[in-house]
Amino acid sequence: MLLFQNVIQVITPVLLAASAGYLFAKCKQPLDIKMIAKLMANIGYPALILAHMLGQDVELNKLLQMILAAFLMFVLFALFVYLFLRIAKQSLPTYFSCLSMNNVGNIGLAICALAFGHDGILYGVTFVIIGMIFMFIVTPGVTSGKWSLKEVLISPAIYTVILALCILAFQIHLPKPVISALQILGGMPIPLMLITLGYSLAQIKFSNIKMGIIFSLVHLVIGALIAVILSQLLGFSGNMRGILIIQCMMPTAINTYLWISIYRPQDAAQISGIIFISTLLSIFTLPLVLTYWI
Repeated sequence: MLLFQNVIQVITPVLLAASAGYLFAKCKQPLDIKMIAKLMANIGYPALILAHMLGQDVELNKLLQMILAAFLMFVLFALFVYLFLRIAKQSLPTYFSCLSMNNVGNIGLAICALAFGHDGILYGVTFVIIGMIFMFIVTPGVTSGKWSLKEVLISPAIYTVILALCILAFQIHLPKPVISALQILGGMPIPLMLITLGYSLAQIKFSNIKMGIIFSLVHLVIGALIAVILSQLLGFSGNMRGILIIQCMMPTAINTYLWISIYRPQDAAQISGIIFISTLLSIFTLPLVLTYWI
């Protein structure tokens, strides 16, 4: 009973914060999601990364292991989704981005932070960074047939990680006021991500609920399989194992709707249905994962 109460304490703040964004949209209030995304990408994420990598003691070896785990998770998702779509004879450009990308930012990072504190943010954000690479290279490439490194090369988060790793490697200590400023700015991304999640879910229109349920369950099964494979392969335990499992079990990423709406607008309603149902399903699956698996 106590364990279940702890799980509810982790999940409830996420739902309430996302609900605030949902209600804001239903009240027909404007919200510039593109501006918020740029704010998080250029200021919020870099500050969050630096604050948690430099503001406290960090084991560099474990951090590099988690970066590897994040990379392998997205590679395996891409591989399994590709195989599933080929076997099921479904459109690769239509469904690949939605099924292969997890919501490791809006929901995953928030859950990791609430469940594991500093470790949750430090290790959880590695999935966000690697996810950004896949989001801007692999998924739009498959959806449109056009491949570009531009968005990744201009992403401050990538260079922030490199900078932080160099500072850690050379044992450079930043002044306390700088760390404090980074911690203030680093508190921005998580609440903004949850608000934009709720706002976005309130706006999308979807169809074909049956297809949405089937594909959401497929995504969930693939995530569970990858979690088992990687936790055994990498030998993770404790917080690292828990963070890996949580990020593997996230619902489909809402950002993938962007590529579909741009390159395949005729399929946007179907994809938004998968995103909505997958996110809704996570309300029931995540408490089970946190209670019985982690």
